[in-house]
Amino acid sequence: MGEESINCIRRGRGMKKQHLFTLDIDLVKKLHKYVARGSRSRYVEMAIQKRLAGEDSFDLEDTDTLELLAELRYRRDIPEWFLNQIILVRKELEE
Repeated sequence: MGEESINCIRRGRGMKKQHLFTLDIDLVKKLHKYVARGSRSRYVEMAIQKRLAGEDSFDLEDTDTLELLAELRYRRDIPEWFLNQIILVRKELEE
């Protein structure tokens, strides 16, 4: 069994391969802040697929609920009572 076979993981319909990329530290911090743990690989994979397919436009429907809630949490124009509800919903979704 070659090195390539050892580094591949079978998930769902296709093979997955762990790969190392160097990213800007600020980009990684944003990713960790806004994308829930366990969803980051899928988020990056979808972004790369869209970019390679020439789909650079933003589509809100493709955004994960936890990401949306995280973004709303840091808005200054939302009332505090609503922010508290966002925190509660995020905790429920993360469980």
